[in-house]
Amino acid sequence: MLQANELLDHASRLVANASSLDADFRRAVSASYYALFHLIASAVAEQACPPTPPELRGRFQRALDHKSMKNAMQSFVTVDSLKKLSSDTGITCIYNKDVGDIARAFGQLYDAREFADYDVVDSAGVVNFSWASDWVDRTRLAFEAWERTKNTAEAKLFLVSLIFGNKRAKPSS
Repeated sequence: MLQANELLDHASRLVANASSLDADFRRAVSASYYALFHLIASAVAEQACPPTPPELRGRFQRALDHKSMKNAMQSFVTVDSLKKLSSDTGITCIYNKDVGDIARAFGQLYDAREFADYDVVDSAGVVNFSWASDWVDRTRLAFEAWERTKNTAEAKLFLVSLIFGNKRAKPSS
């Protein structure tokens, strides 16, 4: 199975040379996004999926929807968005800066990856070494934030929310 760290290393190699091609910079941004996606998707599967049969985890990860994950993560970006999640679900949610940073980075990387993969004409001159290198660096920071927070209750709630997306059960009366 593809490892998130391998994708991040690949992205780093693509931006190792400032004179690389635009295609390398675009692929670096795309690889950075998929590195973060696979890091989080793997954590979701590890939390919610039994270890056997082994094929189940890969299928579980493939069932996760990128856009739904991005949208669900918005509940963790700010204190106010987390208060709304808490109100909607009846689950006490404490703001965790690392989780917020990961959620924000994921959403921004999602958009940057779409630009890198689909906007083939770069009339604004956005696609360059510093743009791509910045996204690789942001992804590395998100990986570090995940390492610091992955065992917290807030991280567990974050992962579960990615399975359900914005389909939230209302608290019982």
